[in-house]
Amino acid sequence: MEQREGHRPEVAEAADLAALLELSRALLATTSAGEVEVVLTELSVKLLAVRYASFLRYRPAEDDLCVTAQAGKHARELGVVLPRGQGLSWRATDAPTPVLRVHRDAIPPGAVRQPGAPDQFLLFAPLRTTGGQLLGVLAVGRVAPDFSLRDETLLATFANTGTVTLERIAQAAQAVAAREGALLALGLALEARDYETRGHTERTVALAERLGRALHLSLGDLDTLRQGAYLHDIGKLSVPDEILLKPGPLTPAERLLVQEHVRTGEALVRRIPSVSGDVLGVIRSHHERWDGAGYPDRLRGEAIPLLARIFAVVDVFDALTNVRPYHAARPVSEALEIIRAEAGRHFDPLVAAAFLQLFGASLDDVRRVSPTG
Repeated sequence: MEQREGHRPEVAEAADLAALLELSRALLATTSAGEVEVVLTELSVKLLAVRYASFLRYRPAEDDLCVTAQAGKHARELGVVLPRGQGLSWRATDAPTPVLRVHRDAIPPGAVRQPGAPDQFLLFAPLRTTGGQLLGVLAVGRVAPDFSLRDETLLATFANTGTVTLERIAQAAQAVAAREGALLALGLALEARDYETRGHTERTVALAERLGRALHLSLGDLDTLRQGAYLHDIGKLSVPDEILLKPGPLTPAERLLVQEHVRTGEALVRRIPSVSGDVLGVIRSHHERWDGAGYPDRLRGEAIPLLARIFAVVDVFDALTNVRPYHAARPVSEALEIIRAEAGRHFDPLVAAAFLQLFGASLDDVRRVSPTG
C-alpha cells in the first residue's frame, strides 16, 4: 500500500478505496470477535504490505492485552499476555493520536520483542468504542520502507471498521441473550404452575440442540429449534389445572381440550414479531406422528416440519424419563426401547436413529444400551 514515486494521487486513492472495500466485505461476513480479529490481521498483512500483524484483545477481568490473532512472518506470539502498562501496545492506548508510530531506530528499551525479530517500523492502532471502552490493539510492522501518513490513516480506518463490527457482534449477542432469557421465562411459567416437570424446558432445549447438531442442522435451524423448544407448550397456560394435573385417564372431551394447546400456543407466539414461521411449526406440529395419527392436522411423514419431527422425539423422551401427574419416571433404557419401537410409526425413523445414537444405541440394540450422554 506504500505510494511509490511517480504514482498519481488518484491511483493511490483508488487503491485505498479498494482496500477498504475488501476489508468491509470480509468483516460483514464475520459472526464472532475471533473472526473479526483474524480478518483484521490477515488483511492488514495483505493490504498494507507489512511483515506481520497482531491483534491484542483487551480482557477486562484480567486488565491485560492478549494476542488472540496474528498473521505474516512474525507469527509466533499467540497467547502472549501484556499486563497493563507493559509494552508499546499499552503506550498506544494512552497516545493522543489514533495511531502510535514507532521508528525502527527508536524502539524503547521497555518494548516487548520476540527473540530474533529484526528492528522494524511499527504502527499500533487501539480499538475503542464511542463510549471509550477499549476492545484491543491492532499492531503491524515491517522492516522497510518506513510507514507513511497514508499508511497510518489506513490502519486507523481498519481499526475503526473493526470496532464497529465488534460492537455489532456484541449487541447481537446481547439481544440473543435477552431473547433466550425471555423465552426461558415463558417456559418456566409452565413449570412454576406444575404443568411440567421442573427442568423440562431447559432439558428439552439442550437435548434438542444436541440432536440437531447430530443431524447437522445449520446454525439458523438450530436457533429456530431452540426457540421452538422454549415455547412448545406455552399454549398449556390456557388449559385448566384440573385437566393438566389429572392423575387418571382423560375423557375424550378433556383430551380434545388438551390437544388444542398447540393451536393456542401458535396463536400466542404469532403475536411476537421476531418469531419465524418455522418456530410456529415446532409449536403447532410437535405432536404430529410419522404415521399420520397425530394432531392437530394429522400430517404424515415428511409433511411434518423437520424441526417438529426432531423435537417430538426429545419431548416424548423427557416426558417418559421424568415424573408426571399421570405416570412415574421410566428408566432411560426403557424409554429408548419405546423410541426404537415407535420409529416409523410415531417418529421419523431417521430422527429416531440419530437420537438413539446419542446414547450409544441403534434401532437394533436398545435393550443393551448404557447411557453415554
